[in-house]
Amino acid sequence: PPERGAEIILKAFELGVNFIDTAELYGTYPHIRQALKKTNKNIVIATKSYAYSAEGAKESLEKARKELDIDVIDIFLLHEQESRLTLRGHREALEYYISMKEKGIIKAVGASTHNVEVVDACAEMPEIDIIHPIINKSGIGIGDGTIEDMLKAVKKAYDAGKGIYGMKPLGGGNLIKSYEDSMDFVLNIPY
Repeated sequence: PPERGAEIILKAFELGVNFIDTAELYGTYPHIRQALKKTNKNIVIATKSYAYSAEGAKESLEKARKELDIDVIDIFLLHEQESRLTLRGHREALEYYISMKEKGIIKAVGASTHNVEVVDACAEMPEIDIIHPIINKSGIGIGDGTIEDMLKAVKKAYDAGKGIYGMKPLGGGNLIKSYEDSMDFVLNIPY
């Protein structure tokens, strides 16, 4: 429940966490809102939506602002983009988020993905600020390549000036027995 979730999030804040990645789909806005109300720390919030139209993007943004009880969303991403084609299919939503960035309601826009192709495409899109790719030492969950392919695409994005934060460093829990090595792998990627 939101009350218990807020307690856990507050403990994370006490331990130094200052970044929360969430999504409309996760249903965690009430948990985060309660935790934010009980802290005076500056917490960066990233959220995501599957919206593909301007209308859907507007609804998703307003839902996030209302349910999190914050005026400005730090990072708003297109959720789980699969290819250059899905990026094109979500272009109208992306344009809406960009217009909200221009108004100061969103600070940065981007995409989350499990696919090398999307990281590569986003690296070439000047309007994309942030990329949230899956990346772990074994390449678990990468939809269209190897960990080496993903690292090459991430470096390309980094070199293009994109902000990058990794997804699933423990491979969705599959690498929990090698926690130290898995975290060291991701935290030692220079980009």
